[in-house]
Amino acid sequence: MDDSRVNHDFRLCDDGVYRWVYEYDLWKNHTVILEIEKFLFLVCLGIMVIQGLIEIPQKGFIKALISAAQEAGILLGIMSALLIISYPIYCLLSNGKYCVLFEMDDKGIMHTRMEKKVKREDLVEWLWAANEILDSRLLSTGLNIATASEASMETVFSEVRKMSVSEKGKTITLVCRITRNQVYVPAEKFEFVKKYILERCPENVQRSQKI
Repeated sequence: MDDSRVNHDFRLCDDGVYRWVYEYDLWKNHTVILEIEKFLFLVCLGIMVIQGLIEIPQKGFIKALISAAQEAGILLGIMSALLIISYPIYCLLSNGKYCVLFEMDDKGIMHTRMEKKVKREDLVEWLWAANEILDSRLLSTGLNIATASEASMETVFSEVRKMSVSEKGKTITLVCRITRNQVYVPAEKFEFVKKYILERCPENVQRSQKI
């Protein structure tokens, strides 16, 4: 038997799609807030560059750069403070959990976040029951109804430009032109999923790895 069928949370379904459920504690795992902070930093950096270019003719390069950096720093500070205040509220509204369903085949991977009312145990139980449905279209439709998803993101492997791997966090980040998809994997399946994805990405994909 394929070992991908053994784990209760990780399964190769009869329609040829790997599916698994992943849940982590928002209070202990700060991946979400770090990703948002990184996004805010890039936004402020972009604003600084644009503002600096606009002010160069009036103030000169050095003064324009200093002025733009100061204003961007203030903006980043304000946005970071709001993020720190709002994150605990987000955790409380989400019951402190981030639950997601992943669906992966040869073409790509789908990341679907569940509503807070959906419990991981219920989703796993339903996933195993749903596998008895042989028609893949019925399976997909049933999954969408039963899991009450909040948001989904699909990444096509052939469009991946960068693949970042975190061994410690058991996370694989796939970066395309305009999307960034984080894939969370059970520890015992991490190497399998990493190799599966890498073999289907373009040969020239940029790779980075964090220990």
